[in-house]
Amino acid sequence: MSEEMPQAMPQIKTSQDVSRIRDIIFGPQIRDYEQRFQTLVRDLERLQQEVDNASEQLSDQDSILDKKIQALRREMRQSNDDLRSELRETAQKLTFDKVDRITMGELFIQLGTNLKTGGSLTELLKNLAEIDKPE
Repeated sequence: MSEEMPQAMPQIKTSQDVSRIRDIIFGPQIRDYEQRFQTLVRDLERLQQEVDNASEQLSDQDSILDKKIQALRREMRQSNDDLRSELRETAQKLTFDKVDRITMGELFIQLGTNLKTGGSLTELLKNLAEIDKPE
């Protein structure tokens, strides 16, 4: 048993020596690479945060624009409905308020007669009022 112990010791000592030699030879380069790697990892995390923030801002702006577009669509529909309603009312008013041909003909006959006879404006208006009275 005592023979096994001395053999284990040199093996541990040898691996420590190898690590120490590796550290002496490659230590500065490895530390430099580790430092660069850590810097890259920090930069990558910072960039990821910026991307996440930008994505969140875009999402917020997208929802705000969607709400504005919906509001504009409602406003356009309401304006369209209002204009159509006003157009219908105007068309109906024109249909009911227009002068029929018979009344217009009588008006021109009275006007012509008044011009021929040299009548006054009061008489013309009086005659026109008589034409407008329903029979």
